[in-house]
Amino acid sequence: MKHKAEDSIFKKKGFFIALYSCLGAVAVLAMVITFFPFGGDPYGEDAHPVGADTVLPYQQQAEADPEAWFRPRPTPTPPPPMPTPAPQAPGAATPPPRVPAAPVPPTAPSAPTPPDGTITPNGEPIPGPTSSQPTPAASPVPPATGQEYYEVPHIAVAPVPATFNPFTANDRMIWPVEGDIAMDFDLYTLVYDPTLDRFAVNDDIRITAQEGTPVRAGADGRILSVGSNVRYGNYVMVDHGNGWVARYGQLMDAVMVNEGDVIRTGQVIGGVGQPSYFGTMLGTHLNFRLTRDGGVIDPHTVLAERG
Repeated sequence: MKHKAEDSIFKKKGFFIALYSCLGAVAVLAMVITFFPFGGDPYGEDAHPVGADTVLPYQQQAEADPEAWFRPRPTPTPPPPMPTPAPQAPGAATPPPRVPAAPVPPTAPSAPTPPDGTITPNGEPIPGPTSSQPTPAASPVPPATGQEYYEVPHIAVAPVPATFNPFTANDRMIWPVEGDIAMDFDLYTLVYDPTLDRFAVNDDIRITAQEGTPVRAGADGRILSVGSNVRYGNYVMVDHGNGWVARYGQLMDAVMVNEGDVIRTGQVIGGVGQPSYFGTMLGTHLNFRLTRDGGVIDPHTVLAERG
């Protein structure tokens, strides 16, 4: 009985030894087929060397899947061969790349041009002048005369002189407006001011007039400035020449002149407006002040006498 038991044990051991030997041979054969495929030289041009970067993924797969070593490794596809440039003769210059020319649009046939080169909008030529019809000469350009010319389409405008006749002590100014004197000029006697409720000297004259009454320039001159303040309201300063300067105050907002304008005697420069804060008790009026070389002048000495 003892010999039979030992024989059975040895038989079983021999069976497992044979089984493991077969499995090992199959594994070796699979590795040989994988790394050295049939039909090619393992050391020739078709050989694909196995490096650490190729074996490492298989080792990582084998740890997770024991059968990874028995599956064939995918063969990488070699890149396509680069085209070989044609040999170039020594010393030959490389031709520049051809650039396609831009297409030229077709041109429409043009109408025959008459001798004078005139064509109507519909393309029909206009006959030129005959030899018996002389060509009109160009109009002459007026010479420069030192005056400003203003041109308006289809309207002939007279030139505006750039100078004015300066005022002199022998001349007389016209009254800017017609009206009574609400407060007269006086540098020596105190005059009562109803707006400020006090007595003081007055260096101008206040002429009463209805709102909107045209205010006219007393003489020729040039506009020095156009401004506004709480004492004189809207005002216009006019240089009448020879040091004479007049201020026209208490005007409406729509002043009709600008700084630098040349004005003539009697020209409207604005209208009488509402009085400013310092003249409300006098009603609507014109504030007229006159100086010569900076000194105040009594306007009555140069204003024309009333009829």
